[in-house]
Amino acid sequence: MDNYSKFSDEQLTTLLKAGDQTAFSEIYNKYWAMLYTTCHKMLREESDAQDIVQDLFITLWTKRNELDFKTSLSGYLYVTARHKVLNAIRKRKNSDKLIDVLASYIQAQDHSVLEQITEKELAIAIEKEIQNLPEKMREVFEYSRKAYLSNREIADKLGISDKTVKKQIGNAIKVIRLKLSLSSGLILLLIYLFFK
Repeated sequence: MDNYSKFSDEQLTTLLKAGDQTAFSEIYNKYWAMLYTTCHKMLREESDAQDIVQDLFITLWTKRNELDFKTSLSGYLYVTARHKVLNAIRKRKNSDKLIDVLASYIQAQDHSVLEQITEKELAIAIEKEIQNLPEKMREVFEYSRKAYLSNREIADKLGISDKTVKKQIGNAIKVIRLKLSLSSGLILLLIYLFFK
């Protein structure tokens, strides 16, 4: 059996593109720690850094046939990790902005809608609409908002992609909003409050 640890990155990349799992494992073992350290320094969050590196290697394997390195393998991995970290930071900032926007929205709104129904009635109405969602969408939504699982955890549990999880949650919020005739900002805040 070949000693993969003696192979160059170019050889490992060629084997990877051919679907060689041992070559993939060698690349993973060779670069995981370096990539994790880089992501952790930028994010200062252990679980986020692990998620990004894991996602990077999943993508490396699933899209191995499409890979076209303009640089070395290590350069490609480093640049890809850095892009993923920057995207995560942007999302984090956008999430913080969303909370600020929702707080401002609630303060500025005419509360007549909320005054017409009690908090309990609103929670019951939202729960009823959640139960009326299509089965898979409801399952994803409940894992997210009631079991507090991350998109990655839901994806792993249900055997679907993170992207599908995100889309299902977004669609569920749209359906509930339309059924209850409430604005997007208000329905997001209400779901957050009732299922926190």
